[in-house]
Amino acid sequence: MRMGKVTILSASFFFPYGRPIPANCLKSINADTITAASAATTPTSEIIDAEKHDIESPSTSPFENEYTIRAALYSELPMIASLVTAGFHPELDSNPIMRPIRVLLELDRLQNNFPYQGDDRHLYLVCEATKEDKKVVGFCDVDARVPVKKKENQFSPFSSTVNRPHPYFSDLTVDPNYRRKGIASALVEEGERCAKYMNCREMYLGVAGTNTAALNLYSNMGYEIIVPTGDILEFLKQQKGVRMLRRTLN
Repeated sequence: MRMGKVTILSASFFFPYGRPIPANCLKSINADTITAASAATTPTSEIIDAEKHDIESPSTSPFENEYTIRAALYSELPMIASLVTAGFHPELDSNPIMRPIRVLLELDRLQNNFPYQGDDRHLYLVCEATKEDKKVVGFCDVDARVPVKKKENQFSPFSSTVNRPHPYFSDLTVDPNYRRKGIASALVEEGERCAKYMNCREMYLGVAGTNTAALNLYSNMGYEIIVPTGDILEFLKQQKGVRMLRRTLN
């Protein structure tokens, strides 16, 4: 299968509402060489000023690249909620009653956690198909915020008083029609690059023990299952069959 080309518009300069953070680098790479290319951190010769660019438009021609990775926009959350539901709850695809409810629950969670202005340690990243009206076909959440004591919200199905480790990579999902094109790996690697930019030395993520495909993906990318202790152990007690993985960021 032919691997698509991926443009990475670093979230360090393309951010929701056009808020610029210090510029990093722009990469245009083939999906089958993402691993090698992402390891390079040398900025391009041209520093891009986010205030002078439309954050929804890639800096390279959309005809030159098939996919773009950038920070998500708030207006895209309904589309992302549907994508996350399809990725994590495929059993609801044929359920016209429960699927819309699940999408609304995911939308509520995404909206409540959206990284607004001033939050430079939390990112929603999306992968868009640049040749198809910028359709969002992939998503992930990179959260490097220092945990604070949470208060339980009895009205929220996602409420928890236990902090998860940080930086935490979650919600990685790719549209079923766009899988096996290197998108998942590209999102993981861009998430890691953003975490390193935030001066993080490791990345954590949780995976269902039955999700063999995800476990293999992360294992091939250097993630290892860890023996949970302390807060991580308490966090996993609230999950069902989830394993905690960690990778040192070089």
